[in-house]
Amino acid sequence: MEATEILHQKAVLKHQHDEDRLVIFEIIVWRVGVSSNYPDGIKYRAWLSEGGQTLFGFDNHKPKGAHLHVHDVEIGYVYRGLDALKADIVAMIQQEGFIYEK
Repeated sequence: MEATEILHQKAVLKHQHDEDRLVIFEIIVWRVGVSSNYPDGIKYRAWLSEGGQTLFGFDNHKPKGAHLHVHDVEIGYVYRGLDALKADIVAMIQQEGFIYEK
């Protein structure tokens, strides 16, 4: 099965306390064939960056599987479904102090 894009959003977000502080947020989700690498048939990448530097990023590419980048540190992430992923992303955007409007 070829990957089919099911969600793609890219936006510039403002900081809630400093309107001059802007970040780029992008999320892409693909439906892929179910496999040991993608047991639910979902591949994703979501990134928040400021001035070319990663604030955080979620992805599940092979061979690493689900993981989270926080600045220069990479840590494991437990993928619990697409809705939970979206909620985790919005929570981290808000934790960084940026405004996300769907």
